[in-house]
Amino acid sequence: MIRKLIILLMAIGVYAAWKYEVPNVSAPTSVQVKSDVVEEAGETEDVATDAPRFASQYAGHDWYLLERNGDRALELIDADGAKKGFYQFETGSTYEGLILDEMTREDVERIGFDPVRSYDKGMRRYLIPDDPSFSVYAINGSYVTFFFDEHDDDKLKAVLAVERRVEESSEGYYGDVSAESTVANETLMRLLMNWDRQKFGLSALADYEPLLPVVRAHSENMAANNFFSHTDPEGRDPFERMNEYGLTYSLAGENLAMGQMSVFHAHWGLMNSLGHRENILKPDFSHASVGLVYNDDNSPFYTINFITPR
Repeated sequence: MIRKLIILLMAIGVYAAWKYEVPNVSAPTSVQVKSDVVEEAGETEDVATDAPRFASQYAGHDWYLLERNGDRALELIDADGAKKGFYQFETGSTYEGLILDEMTREDVERIGFDPVRSYDKGMRRYLIPDDPSFSVYAINGSYVTFFFDEHDDDKLKAVLAVERRVEESSEGYYGDVSAESTVANETLMRLLMNWDRQKFGLSALADYEPLLPVVRAHSENMAANNFFSHTDPEGRDPFERMNEYGLTYSLAGENLAMGQMSVFHAHWGLMNSLGHRENILKPDFSHASVGLVYNDDNSPFYTINFITPR
């Protein structure tokens, strides 16, 4: 009887200790655009780039932008110099026999990888959102995320891999939200957009320093006051906020994202939303600035402003 009671108490204790977490992810909002311009239709070698290192959301690990045999990729490196993950995006690059920008979601699913529905961290289970822009699998000791493009025949566009032990030891959904990693993610978001613009033969979006306080202030406002909108509680739209900072432009626009698990997830969520994709790929935009702020629950709020200054 005592043994049965102990077993029952243990079972109750384990059941009670499990807590399920679900991210508060918002679909990107409807885009706003203002314009007075008419639109017109072999050997392995590591090469350092102009932006080689970015603090990651995984404490003690950094992203390094490297080039191997002409293909750029981000590699997740720990303090001892060991590779713990990667993000690849180049057209024609391969992973597990899958060719980026050629094979589709159906090709990935046909292989039969082990799907992942949650990350278990301690006694908390973090559910992975059901999002058509990506799927997660357990492959060779890593959590591997495949990103797809619904607007390009559901093609495989990028692969993100992080060792299971690294992911499972990170904090919650969002990991390290230090100032350094926050600034790194702002820069990475613009790089991600530019890598996709390059695939479409478009010029890169240059950074625009006068716009940075505008986007950071709006993200801070949303995070602090628990709203998600292009129009703030003061009734100002993106263009009024830019005007208040004395910015002049011939073309401007804004994308917002909230709650995605990483900057990569946020980017592909925007690319799979037609209006936001149009902003990212608009030929007439010349500059962009990204403001990222986390709320008290460490959920991210992104404001991305696009601008063509006068």
